[in-house]
Amino acid sequence: MLFPSRTRFIGIAAGYLLVCLGVSAEHNHTTPAKTACHTLSTLLGTDKVQSAGGAQYEASATGAWDLYNQLDIFAMRTIFHSDAHYAVRGGGHSAMPGWNTIDNGVLIDFSQMKAFSYDPMCNSIFIEPGVLFGEVYDGLQSQGVAPVGGRVDAIGFSGLALGGGLSFLSPSQGWACDRFRSLDVVLTDGRLVTATGTNEYSDLFTALKGGGSRFGIVTRYEVDAIHVGTAADKTYWGGSIDYVGPSSAAVVKATEALVYSNKDPNAVIISSGSYSNISGTFTTTSSVTLFYNGTEAQFKQVFADFLAIPAVATNLGPLSYNQMTKVLASSHSPQNVYGGSALYPDQSLFEKFYNNWLNFSTSFKDEVFATFWDITPVFQSQIDISRAHGGTSFTPPNGPFAYLLIGELLPLGVTKIGKLLRAGIDGLYRQWVSITPGPLFHSTSIPRSPGLPLYLNESEDVQNVLTTYSGYEQLKETYRKYDPTRFNVRRMIEPQFDFKRSKLLKDGMAGGLILSSNSAS
Repeated sequence: MLFPSRTRFIGIAAGYLLVCLGVSAEHNHTTPAKTACHTLSTLLGTDKVQSAGGAQYEASATGAWDLYNQLDIFAMRTIFHSDAHYAVRGGGHSAMPGWNTIDNGVLIDFSQMKAFSYDPMCNSIFIEPGVLFGEVYDGLQSQGVAPVGGRVDAIGFSGLALGGGLSFLSPSQGWACDRFRSLDVVLTDGRLVTATGTNEYSDLFTALKGGGSRFGIVTRYEVDAIHVGTAADKTYWGGSIDYVGPSSAAVVKATEALVYSNKDPNAVIISSGSYSNISGTFTTTSSVTLFYNGTEAQFKQVFADFLAIPAVATNLGPLSYNQMTKVLASSHSPQNVYGGSALYPDQSLFEKFYNNWLNFSTSFKDEVFATFWDITPVFQSQIDISRAHGGTSFTPPNGPFAYLLIGELLPLGVTKIGKLLRAGIDGLYRQWVSITPGPLFHSTSIPRSPGLPLYLNESEDVQNVLTTYSGYEQLKETYRKYDPTRFNVRRMIEPQFDFKRSKLLKDGMAGGLILSSNSAS
């Protein structure tokens, strides 16, 4: 799917579909969402506005993973003036309740806006917000370029990039948002602006580099094109290694050592583990997905510690960049719940994290189907590259560290977290938690190392991610400038500016009108 040209569309009512979710005609009382639905339906017609039973209704209502033709400015103005609750969905992979779905509100669904193109004259890639990374990776492979993007090809561009964006290219190219060149943004009042790092909207540009969609809705991205090679260019060596039982602790220890010692931007790794019910028995497993942009000998030297750990399966070899992006399988489950931390590699914090996670897992094994963790190292090279590109809203201090993700997979059919498990999950971000009746466990490793930012895309909704950002005060100032009525704070769930579970979540809003646009091909 390619843009027909670089011409900047201005939001004329083109090809989008509106689906009303949770806005029932059976209710006689008027709500803001109902007003917005009625207004848009009257002016745009039933071919663009659907209620329950419409062709796109079910897909939009249930399509969340846990308009560039563009988002019609009129639609955003209608949402604003109707004072309706709303949410925005790109690829739909967020597991945070209400971030990409809404009940009795307006869901802006980009899932059919999938145009992208490469301009070799300026070495830019132009991307619509509904694109999944696998689509752009596959589509641009023949031209040998790719954006800095997701490690799983089923992840959407918008959510990952606006949350910072971790990539297999990150050690050498920075976070995905470091590669933004320009962003077309619809503000809450319906104004369309283009933000860059040097124009009058540079503050908005910086806020969107990790701050999420709270500040406006991005309808087009211009990003740096990274020359990664074609399918024939197998310049990477690596793959995956699987372990079981006691080897998992050794994997965590080796990962901590690599975070501390590695200075090579050509190396990248993500370590993962799980405690899951396999054939009626809970088993600890782990794996590493690791690559080196170079030779097999260089790979073996950098990752020697992992190769020395007893493994049950090894799948390594020469790969193109596109093949690298297919190694990690996508996980699509509405029963995922997860949160995150960030740790420096010192004082055996990673080992403490692992022991605490295992303690939690065994304590709550009757409440879950599985628990899991991921560790993503952030080497100094990544921080240096980010700073050279102007930094982000979360720019970390110098010094390598790692993002940690901890999650739970609920049993099939369970869609709500019980009180006991909820208390346990909340306890993962505190020092001590006592549950009566139930277990007592000690949490020392989950709270982040002082000064490090959490990763927005791998955090729990109560973790108050934005307050961990180095640019938090500037974020608040920028937000006041572009949303002086606090419309998004009042009418979106998304990242919060203070430590509290969103009032919309408490009121049961997470869960609609859906805007879905067909893009030019």
